[in-house]
Amino acid sequence: MTSIIKKHAFLGLIVSLALFTPLSAQAAPVATIEEVQGEVLLHTAGSTADAWTPITKNISLNNGDSIKTKNGSCALVYGDQGTFRLDPNTTITVQDKTDTKDILLDLGKLKAKINHDKVVKPFQVVTPTAVGAVRGTEVSFDFNEQGKLEIKLENGNVLLYNDEAQMKVDLNGKKSIIVQYDAESGILRIQNDCSSDGKVVFNVQGTEYAENPCDKKEVNLETAAGPQNLTTTPPGGDEPPDTHDDTPPDFSSTTTETTDTGPTDTGPTE
Repeated sequence: MTSIIKKHAFLGLIVSLALFTPLSAQAAPVATIEEVQGEVLLHTAGSTADAWTPITKNISLNNGDSIKTKNGSCALVYGDQGTFRLDPNTTITVQDKTDTKDILLDLGKLKAKINHDKVVKPFQVVTPTAVGAVRGTEVSFDFNEQGKLEIKLENGNVLLYNDEAQMKVDLNGKKSIIVQYDAESGILRIQNDCSSDGKVVFNVQGTEYAENPCDKKEVNLETAAGPQNLTTTPPGGDEPPDTHDDTPPDFSSTTTETTDTGPTDTGPTE
């Protein structure tokens, strides 16, 4: 009888410890989905590729979870640090990395509003064309199936970069640009929209360019055929690129080497 009592007491202690384990020991949510309207789907990290489930209310997102808006919309909220509003027909995945909070934009449009004073880790919007490091600002990213990335900056600053193409664009003020990069043909196109408040200055393979509003630049890069290897660490960072191959979207690819052929129609600016 004594041994039975001791056994029950021991089991009770285990259950009690499990019930009262601090929440801090569990993985904290990365963000929340709020203001759900219309058809919005959730794909949890680690589940099968077609395991999308409808959501109709606020939910928490864990690292690697994906959201797809069909004919609906929602807000991706990072507490008081920032909010990303997803338009219809948009697919994203959240990644909480060591030095950055990444939003993988597979398709569609989102608009960010960041509270710079509250940000703990910088936000990045990652696409196969380029990565946008958002630095306390209001900006929208629109990425389509043809690989065209449109960035509309209302205010603040965004660093746009592509390591394979050795491209870096530092946007500030009120700017609107379109970027397309074809790794197989080695063609990089950057267009400064007529609505921009001034020149867009960018660097490609060590050569600096400056395009006025309504102007565009096409740069020929000598690259090997094949998909790009997109690094999602801001220039100067130490973190190795992250491969995302367990849940959609998948940006994994093969590194290609680029050689500078120089500008095609205008020389570098001072």
